[in-house]
Amino acid sequence: MSIEARYAGDAANTSGESEQNVILKPLADRMRPKSLDDVIGQDEVLEPSSPLRIMAQMPGASQVVVPGAALLYGPPGTGKTTIAHLVASQSHRRMIELSAVDSQVDELRSALSAAERLKRRGEETVLFIDEIHRYSREEQDMLLPAVEKRLVTFIAATTEAPSSTLAPALLSRCIIVHLHQLGINGLEQIIDRAVASPDGLDGRISLEPDARKLIILSSGGDARHALTTLEAAASRASHRAQDEGTDALLTSDDVRTVVDNLPSCSVEDHYDMASALVKSMRGSDVDASIYWATRMLEAGEDPQFIARRVIVCAAEDVGMAQPQALQTAVSAAQAVALVGMPDARVPLLEAVIAVAIAPKSDAVLQAALAAKADISGGKLGIVPMHLRSTKGFGDSSTSASADTGYRNPHDFGGFVRQQYLPYGIEDAQYYHPKRSGMETKIAPWLEQYREASRSGQTTAD
Repeated sequence: MSIEARYAGDAANTSGESEQNVILKPLADRMRPKSLDDVIGQDEVLEPSSPLRIMAQMPGASQVVVPGAALLYGPPGTGKTTIAHLVASQSHRRMIELSAVDSQVDELRSALSAAERLKRRGEETVLFIDEIHRYSREEQDMLLPAVEKRLVTFIAATTEAPSSTLAPALLSRCIIVHLHQLGINGLEQIIDRAVASPDGLDGRISLEPDARKLIILSSGGDARHALTTLEAAASRASHRAQDEGTDALLTSDDVRTVVDNLPSCSVEDHYDMASALVKSMRGSDVDASIYWATRMLEAGEDPQFIARRVIVCAAEDVGMAQPQALQTAVSAAQAVALVGMPDARVPLLEAVIAVAIAPKSDAVLQAALAAKADISGGKLGIVPMHLRSTKGFGDSSTSASADTGYRNPHDFGGFVRQQYLPYGIEDAQYYHPKRSGMETKIAPWLEQYREASRSGQTTAD
C-alpha cells in the first residue's frame, strides 16, 4: 500500500470510527486535544503570533513568511506528536508520519517520493518524524532537499539536545520550539478534563484529592503517563464499585496499586523537601543536607531531580567561591544517569556534601540579574567599532586590527586599556566577588584591573 493510500485510509477511519473502536483506544489517545487552543501547558510556544500558529494556518492564508521546518524539543509527554498532528489538520495538509526508531531508509525515501507526488497534484504535506535524533547524519541529510525546496512542511520531534544530535545543515533550516515539562496546574487540568469528558471517563468516576495528587506526582510531568495511570486506577475503582454496588471512587490506594515506586510523599512534600535540601546546602549544614537528600530518595524521588537541584545550588550559591563544586555536581548527575538507583545514592550524596561544605557566594547570580536588569531597562548599546568582526560572522581574530582599532592584550603583556562595554554604560560593574573561598583571590585582582581601566593605564603592570 502506498503512503498516500495508507494516509487516506487512516483519515477515513478516523472520521467514521464506531463508538466501540473509540472506547477501545487508550485514554491518552482519546484525550488528545482537538485543536491547538486545547493544548495545555505550552501557552508560550502556542501564542497567536508564534511560528507554530502560523504554520497551522492554511497555505496562503498568512501575509508573513511561514516557517517551513520546525524541531519540537522537550521531555516525553509534553505534546510534541499532538502538536504536529494539529498543525497538519488545522492547515488542511496531509500528514506523513515516521518514527526514526523503527523506520528504514527505504521508508524515508518512499515518504519523500509520496510527498513529491502529492505536491505535483497540488496537495501540501506535513512530514513528521518522531525521535529524529535516532537517524544517522546521512539519513538526516536525505531530508535537506525536501526541506530546502519546501517540498514538505517538515516537523521533527526529539527529547535530546538539538545541537548535539542533529546534523548542522538540517538544524540550521529549522526553528527550534522548546516544549517544557508540564507543571502541577497543567496536569490537574488534563486529569480533570479526562475525568469529565465524554471522550474520557465521562464523569463515571470521581477522584479523591489525594489520588489526584499521587497521579500528578508519579507522572514526572508527562501527560501521557498521568492519563495512563488514571485509566488503570479508574478501571480498578470501577470493578470494585461494581462488586460492592457503590459509586466509583478512585482512591490513593487504587493509584498505589497500579504505579511502581510511587513516592510516599504528597505534592507539597515533594517541593517542600526539595526546598529544604537546597536551603540546607546553601546554609552549609551538611548533616541536614544529607538527611533531606536521603529522605527524598527513600520516598521514591527521582534521583535525577535531586541531581538537578544540586547543580543549580552549586552554580547559584557556591559559584566562583569554589568552581569545582559545579564540576562535582555535574559529574554526580552523569553518574546517576549511568548507574541508576540504588548505586546512584553514593555519588549523589558526595555532590550534596561537596556543595554543602563549599564556601558560598551568589556573586555570579547577582551579576547575571544586574546585567539582565540593565538590558531589560533599555541599555542596548551597539558593539564598539574596535570589537566588531573584521572577517564576517564567527571571526574572533586574536591579532590587533588597524581597520577597527582593536588591540590584542597579548601584544601588550596581558592587559591594554580599551572599551569593551557599549557606549553609555562604559563604567557598569556587575560582578562583585564576595570575601569567600576563591573569590578572596579574585576580588583584589578584579579591583586592580578596574582601577587600571579607570586611571588610564594603558598596558600591563
